[in-house]
Amino acid sequence: MEHHVMIRVLVIDDDDIAREAMRAVLVKAGFDVFELATPIGATAVIKRDKIAAVALDINMPTINGDKLAKLLRDNAQLSNLGIVLVSSCDIDKLSAIGEKVGADGIVSKSKLHVALAPAVERAVASRAAKTGPPPSSGPSAASSSSNPPPSMRRPK
Repeated sequence: MEHHVMIRVLVIDDDDIAREAMRAVLVKAGFDVFELATPIGATAVIKRDKIAAVALDINMPTINGDKLAKLLRDNAQLSNLGIVLVSSCDIDKLSAIGEKVGADGIVSKSKLHVALAPAVERAVASRAAKTGPPPSSGPSAASSSSNPPPSMRRPK
């Protein structure tokens, strides 16, 4: 039984193999991983499941990852969300895109196994540092955030 709160990461990639690879790397690094095969509904999942960071592929058919990253970054309610862009495109291009959309990190798909977990950790840490701890409003705020939502509890 783990007692520390696991950092929740949402992986968004339309490629099943790439998504599974990202999931495996992050699970191994101790993250609680959620997955979407499409960006549709990402914002709802992020809010509902209290996701701390997203790792998203840039090239997706429905909406590009960079466009999604910008939407997420511009959403005031998600100001403390870490965003890591993942792509097989060349790293300079990826870096430029990441800067443009305000991503916290970029990872080349060829370096996934070594670079993804640290990039996500840095993204979460840098967001926490930028936004600071949320203002506490008495004991109720503290207790509600540490309990997983009912949907995450497994029936006995």
